[in-house]
Amino acid sequence: MLWHIVKRELFEQVNSLRFALAMLLTVFLMLVNAVGHIDEYKTQQSEYGQQVSAYLARLEQNSNHLYKLVLDGPGELHKKPSPLSFCAHGSENNLPKFASGKPAGWGMHPVIDGKPYNVSGIWRLKYSGFPPIKAKDMFPVFLKIDWILIISNVLSFLALVFTFDAISGEVEHGTLRLTLSNAVARRTVLTGKFLSCLMSLGAVFMSGVLVNLLLLYLSGTLQLNVQEWSRIGGIFVVGLLYIAVFIALGFLISVLVNNASTSLVILLLIWVIWVILVPSMLGTIMSGLNQPSIRRGPSPVYFRRSGLQERYIASGLEDEAPTRERPPTPATRLWAEFLNEEAREGARLHRAYLNAQINQIQIAREFNRVSPTAIVQYAIESLAGTGFQRHLNFLKNAERYADAFNDFLISADRADPDSPHVPFVREGMSDKPVSFESIPKFQDQVRLEEAFKGAILDVMLLLLFFTALFAAAHVSFQRKEI
Repeated sequence: MLWHIVKRELFEQVNSLRFALAMLLTVFLMLVNAVGHIDEYKTQQSEYGQQVSAYLARLEQNSNHLYKLVLDGPGELHKKPSPLSFCAHGSENNLPKFASGKPAGWGMHPVIDGKPYNVSGIWRLKYSGFPPIKAKDMFPVFLKIDWILIISNVLSFLALVFTFDAISGEVEHGTLRLTLSNAVARRTVLTGKFLSCLMSLGAVFMSGVLVNLLLLYLSGTLQLNVQEWSRIGGIFVVGLLYIAVFIALGFLISVLVNNASTSLVILLLIWVIWVILVPSMLGTIMSGLNQPSIRRGPSPVYFRRSGLQERYIASGLEDEAPTRERPPTPATRLWAEFLNEEAREGARLHRAYLNAQINQIQIAREFNRVSPTAIVQYAIESLAGTGFQRHLNFLKNAERYADAFNDFLISADRADPDSPHVPFVREGMSDKPVSFESIPKFQDQVRLEEAFKGAILDVMLLLLFFTALFAAAHVSFQRKEI
């Protein structure tokens, strides 16, 4: 009996005007998305290629002297454009596109033996983000036509259009009483109607996706590996789950009222609040709270206060410069201690400021999750490799690379038998060139496990929304007077 109801309802849905209009609208928007993405992605790839070439050229130039790498670092580490950005633009224009592995910009010029001795802080990883990233920028105004726009706004609206009269319309016309007079269980009727709506909207969504991917493939833009196809599959499943949430919402309201027009008005009001107002308002409100103050890094005053320079003066070695003597002199070791502590403290302060920004945005995202629209955005962005979650993954990649780069500097110094092996003071390290091929290169990528791990919480929340709404619709339908 269930599948008889599903087939009957599905036949009526597919032959209706709203199904035809839904198909035309979705396919049209998917075509617009594909056409707009083709030139944009080619431009992004070209710019990224130029940035990588400049980064490699800088590394090769500095490989002539190991200590040049110690001072200057690897340069700018750029975020790789996502090949799935057509699925989710992800507020990329509001997020930093690189991290800087550059000189610390700190130096001292003590006078030793009547001559100035110049010393500079070693390189450190700096995260771009000035002015600060704001939480409201993580929920953008929908100006770009991507899959998130089509799924979260268009398909959710269509789900309500397909379901607003599913029960209330039949109550008005008396057809529901005839159906239930045939000894059909109410849960069977509700489940059959739900499955038919999900299948019809799933067919609309699938048609748009296939047209979109086909056009991108024919243009030569879409060249994906197995991992990226898996993420597209995940995005499609998340989209279906989001559509199911709004179908369940439509059935719930349609069960609670007996008039189809009243049901439509209520659903439109809920849709505007849930999809448009709540995420944008909460993001704006939370962005104004607890804004971290800007600290651009440590100063010499800070280190005098910390006692580091006082320890240097108290040692009685302020008139001695580092040397290349072996074993290393006390002055060489003391300057190495100074430089290492300066680098650690500078990195700690910069990371603390970045964490303050991240925590503020994470709080805003948690509040935004009262709306399934924000939830589906976060899930799709994570799977597509865009947005804030992707930015956090990029920072992790940059930090892993920074550790590998510093490990390389130390291992390259140890490979030189003539070096005193006292990192990271100039006189304590090798002054020889290193092989450019041996220098670790930064490779930014989205790992499949990180993409799905970032989306799992949001998928679970969508399941929770669906379960609660469908269960409420089921209970209400069982108690409804027909």
